[in-house]
This record gives sequence, C-alpha cells and structure tokens, in this order.
Amino acid sequence: MDPLLPLDGVLPPDLQGTLLRIGPGGEWGGTGAIHAVELRDGTAVSYRAEPSEADANVFWQAGSVLALAESGLPLQYSRALEPEEFGDALTVPIASHVHRDAATGGRVLFGVEEGAETNLLRLGEWDAAGALVSAGSVTLERATWQHDIGVTAGHIVFMESPTEPLGGGGAGGVGGVGGGAAAVDFRWVPGAESWVGVVARGLDGDGSAGVRWCRVDPCLVTHVLGAWEEGDEGAGSGSGSGSGTGALVLYVCRYEVPEKGQPVDLSSSVVGPAGIGATLIAGGLGVLERWRIEGERLERVQVDDRWVEYPRMDPRCEGAAFRYGYAVEMAPGAADGVEVDHLGLLRFDLARDEVASWSPGPYRTASEPLFVRAVDGRSDDEGWLLTVVDDATREASDLYVLDASSFGRRGPQAVIHLPARLPFRSHGEWVGADRYR
Repeated sequence: MDPLLPLDGVLPPDLQGTLLRIGPGGEWGGTGAIHAVELRDGTAVSYRAEPSEADANVFWQAGSVLALAESGLPLQYSRALEPEEFGDALTVPIASHVHRDAATGGRVLFGVEEGAETNLLRLGEWDAAGALVSAGSVTLERATWQHDIGVTAGHIVFMESPTEPLGGGGAGGVGGVGGGAAAVDFRWVPGAESWVGVVARGLDGDGSAGVRWCRVDPCLVTHVLGAWEEGDEGAGSGSGSGSGTGALVLYVCRYEVPEKGQPVDLSSSVVGPAGIGATLIAGGLGVLERWRIEGERLERVQVDDRWVEYPRMDPRCEGAAFRYGYAVEMAPGAADGVEVDHLGLLRFDLARDEVASWSPGPYRTASEPLFVRAVDGRSDDEGWLLTVVDDATREASDLYVLDASSFGRRGPQAVIHLPARLPFRSHGEWVGADRYR
C-alpha cells in the first residue's frame, strides 16, 4: 500500500477521485508522462507516473485513461496507468482536445487531414460507452493548425487560421502521427485570411455544404474556454438538442498574427519548442475574447487586457451557458532566456465583467486550473480549483486546492506535496470516484 502524501490544511470531503495530468516526459523518459493523484476521504492516497509517447492531453472515457499527442490515435491506460490496447473503431488521427458532452457523457472529436488534392477537417463523436456514433468531414481551403474547437449543444465552431503544415502530414494527418510528440508542425502564411466555420453536430459523411462561414480579422486561437447557444441556455440537456435559432457565444484565447510584410521565418513552427504557454506566439501572448456569431456575422469583444492561457470552466456546463472561467495569467519573461512568466491564476466573472487574481507566491508557478463543483454546489463557482504548482525552492510540485467562491481572498484550502516535479505545460482532468467505482 502506498504511503499517504504529505498534506497541509484540510482536504474537502467532496474531493473523492483522481486528478490526471499529462505533459513532457522529463525524468520519466519517453516523449511524455501521465501523472495521477488520488484523493479519498480527506487524504491524498497515492501518486503515480507513467511514461507515454503522448504528451498533449489526457482524459477518462468508458473506463479507461486515454492520452493524446497533438495529433494521432489515443494511447489507452487503466486507472492504475497500466498500458492497454486501444480497441476503438477510430482509424483517423484526432487532435489533442476532445470535448466532453456534459449531458450525455459522450465526446466530440476532431482532426485536420492534409491530402494531395483535398484538405479535410474530420469530425466525430463517441457515446458514453466509447463507441463511435458519428463521423463526417468538412473540406478546408488548406490544412491549418486547429488546436481546439468550440462545442455547443447543437454545433461545432472551428477556425481556419493563417497557418499551413511545415512539411506536410500526408493522408495520415498533420502535426504528428500515432503517439507522436505534441510538436506544432505548422508555420505562418503571411497575409492569409482567417475564417470561422459553424457546422451542425452529429455530422455523417461530407458536411461541407452545410458550413456557415464568418470572416474574422487574422488571428490564432489556441484554446476555447467554452461555448453555448443564445436562447437555448438549457441546451446542455443532450447532444444535438440546440434549437439553432440563437446566436453562438464563444470565449477564446486569441493571439495576434504577423502582419503582412513583417519578416517571418517560414522554416520554424508557429509555437516554439517549449510549447503553448511557455513561449511567445508571433512575439506576443493571448487575451481572452468573447465571440458572438449570428448568421455570417462575428463580433469580437476583449474581456480583459491581461494575458492568459490554459482557460477552463466547470465541466458540468460544457455546451451550455456558464458564468465563471478560470485561467493562468501570463506575462513576457523578465529574465534572460525566459520567454514567458506565469504570474498566477485568474477568475473571470463574465456576468459582471470582474476579474479576481491569485498568486502562489515567489518561486512558485501555477498550471492549468481545474474546477470541481461541490456536491451541494448550485453554480459554477461553488466548488474547488485544483492546480499543480511548481515549487522551485524544493524542486518539486504541489497540488493546491483553492475555494473557487472565495478566490483571491483566501489562501489555499489544502496543499499536497508531490514527490516529483510536474511540467507546467500540461493538460488534465478530474475524474470523480463515482465515474469509476
């Protein structure tokens, strides 16, 4: 039996489950590594790590842990992080962001495929049992880097950015194949336009004719905080249940792109080797914007002037309206050789246009915040934020538990001291014990 992890403070009894994280492999070998911290009955009962050839994202689906590279087929593991054979009918590579349908427990999949004559955006959906229930495609003008998409109850929103593959991915996809690294093998296309596409969910076959296109000022979107359909705020009741009569609202992490005529190294990636959140993109950082799409018109509003990355919200609200969003606050690096500094976390109250901040203190770096709603929580700030904090003073990481409702006004509810140093550049998911027991 594993010894309990050292703990300062008191763990909320609501936190019964496992925190999964994935990122670069580092000391564990391989391209990446999966980390799992299990919390039970007010204690941190175990920490496990497993090398993986995927290092971009990790999630729980149909009784297994699935790990993804920037593009490829998932690698499958047990809850104890033992390798398993991926037995799904999926045969085409998918991107690293797989959105969960909060109402059904299913997943929305996507991936870009570069072909000799046709470039495609592949779209598909798994049901809660992990079966592939729909698969379709949309023709693209060129194979662009699409790291994330917006998913509402009835629609998918995607983007054609001013990018193209560095070397070409062929029919197997772009940006890596199988369990490859999370390298972003795309370069800028100076002067190219940006377009946003909207298509109905549940696509079967060629859905190109059904895409609604909206022009947007040239930009790049790394992550989508969340999306919903106006007038159908209860559309989270099921896949494809959106009425389609209201406008679509998205909150995105938007970057500027190199202006036409600006010198650009066309032999280098859009994102540096350190990865998203650890390197400047086009010489700058991203801001949170609100996009509203009505018909073929897209309106943009900047939410705040602070730079952010790794935005997350209450997973119970995915596909439906939400009020609070959480993100890592960024700044250009102040030290030589450091491109990006991580200042702490932000909480956005989107109803009141208010922003609260929290910092873990000197020599500590917070990573992507994950929200876990309290058992009796009625809103998307009534719960806990989990963030892995790198502590340079002890060359290891800690898991911080913050009260989201008092965010910025109180210190952490609990700090769990982990026996290893986890990377900042990582995504993760909280898996409640009720989902695997």
